[in-house]
Amino acid sequence: MSLFPLVSSSSFPPVAQIRTRTAAYQNPRYRASCIKSRIIPLSPEFVNYIREDGIILADEDEAEADDDVEWESAPSTIRPPIHEVESDSDDDDVDEPPKLPPNQRFPELHQLIKDKITELGGAVAPKLNWTAPKDAIWISPHQNTIKCTSPNDVYLLLKSSNFITYDLEHAFEDCTPTANSTANQVHFKPVLVLRSYFNPHTAMEFRCFVKHRNLVAISQRDLSYFEFLQPLKADIISRVYQLFNNKLRYTFPDGNFVFDVYIPEGEDEPLSRARLIDINAWASHTDSLLFGWQELLDLEVPGPILGVVGEEKVKVQGASTDDEESSQDEEDEDFTPELRLIEKEDSAAYNFSSPQYSAHKLPKDVVDASMSGEGGMREFARKWREMTGMENVANWETNGKE
Repeated sequence: MSLFPLVSSSSFPPVAQIRTRTAAYQNPRYRASCIKSRIIPLSPEFVNYIREDGIILADEDEAEADDDVEWESAPSTIRPPIHEVESDSDDDDVDEPPKLPPNQRFPELHQLIKDKITELGGAVAPKLNWTAPKDAIWISPHQNTIKCTSPNDVYLLLKSSNFITYDLEHAFEDCTPTANSTANQVHFKPVLVLRSYFNPHTAMEFRCFVKHRNLVAISQRDLSYFEFLQPLKADIISRVYQLFNNKLRYTFPDGNFVFDVYIPEGEDEPLSRARLIDINAWASHTDSLLFGWQELLDLEVPGPILGVVGEEKVKVQGASTDDEESSQDEEDEDFTPELRLIEKEDSAAYNFSSPQYSAHKLPKDVVDASMSGEGGMREFARKWREMTGMENVANWETNGKE
């Protein structure tokens, strides 16, 4: 959530469609800088399963004791039977065959996910090509984390996430067609990235903004005040710049982009090297956090490097000789990106007291009904009682107490 007003997408430079093929974990150049992970190509059957309404999980795990579940639901009373809602539509005359659980629909892929979880130590954090289902952690059995210890944990998060739906349905939005864009879109294949799970100190996560291949801004991601960050400012900028200059500056296709890093504590130094978490588009749908997109768009960059990265080499407009480049590097050393942290007296920080992603915790049907006024909610409640066999709630509760 940004502190600043939204900026029209038309104000941003076009994003080359090649970006959609360059998620951090898929690019061999970046894997050494990323957290240990495994990439699993997804079949059309799996993608259809994620898109379907309803949640059907693998039935093989029901017999297994889940020793890693970190919360228990309150004991339930009597569960009413589930009844189908009758419909007058002629389309319902033909009954659809029952949907199979994942371990029967795509058994090889299901087993592969299970094997990779074991290979990564028994706990992983899942994501698709670019997005993690962080908005669905409220439904996780692992205390509001993205941690997954079984394929069912992965399925539950993916199917409950609006972020994942956006990945599947809007992958090429805000992208500029390139010479091979049509072919790229046809051959686009979603992948499941399983990252070795660890519990990061969220204070050490940062979002970094690159304009014309210059690192121009760094923002704290966890919008809370952490006193210990203030004396680490110079070290944070240094670690981020090392990763950017050595790995990303001349290799990422677009000259404008945003990347996220995690900087763990060092052994002999205050901070270890920065780890690349992900790369995002320089676009309005990317959260600018403590910066305003308008100020980033208006920012003048000293020594801008224009152009895009081709398949085999960097194509830079106005390329210089080696002597000129070294001379320009020396001049650019004085340009330091601005690091913004939440300050102790920053009153704006207290606007973030509501739970993160709280807007995503209600089913779409409930949201749609609420927007229809009192009548919409009444109709939704009636249908819900019919579906759950609770037309007469009072009688059901009475029977349950006898």
